[in-house]
Amino acid sequence: MKYQRQHDLLDSDVPSPEMGFGAEADVGPDIGDDAYVIGENGNTVRTVDLRPSKRARRGLEHWAKPAAFGLAAVFVVMTAWNLSRLLEGPPPPPKPTDFQTKQALYLGVMKIDAYRRVNGVTPDSLAAVGLPAEGAYAYQRVSPARYILSFQGNGPKTEYDSSVSKEQFFGSPRDMLTIGGSR
Repeated sequence: MKYQRQHDLLDSDVPSPEMGFGAEADVGPDIGDDAYVIGENGNTVRTVDLRPSKRARRGLEHWAKPAAFGLAAVFVVMTAWNLSRLLEGPPPPPKPTDFQTKQALYLGVMKIDAYRRVNGVTPDSLAAVGLPAEGAYAYQRVSPARYILSFQGNGPKTEYDSSVSKEQFFGSPRDMLTIGGSR
């Protein structure tokens, strides 16, 4: 590539005959800072003014540092919040409504009655019907045909005695098995 002074006119399509485009060794010390760079194919490459890029960098720094500090602060706060929730443990389950408690008791009664229809007697324990022996259900076998089942899950205790008919205690099966009922 060769250097040519800025004020010399040059047709970019036709190379100047007096200027031979050869090695850069032809560049002398008399070439000033206001010269254009002439490419191998004769096109002019202008010098780059670095002042706009410095201004652009300053503008970037103007908002980038506060944004980085803000994001770092959000990161620290969110990490502390997550760690505090981890140390607290899971939140307690919500208290069931009276209807939900009665509905859970009804499902337990249905399992015990199904066992009684198949085997002719009430089960000896809750494990025989697939209910958890320890937990919200409590079971007492009074006789081979009679039992008392109670349910208490984070709320009031509801108890059913099999000497009372299911429809009288619970109501119709359609009402008890309504999904999403919130009475």
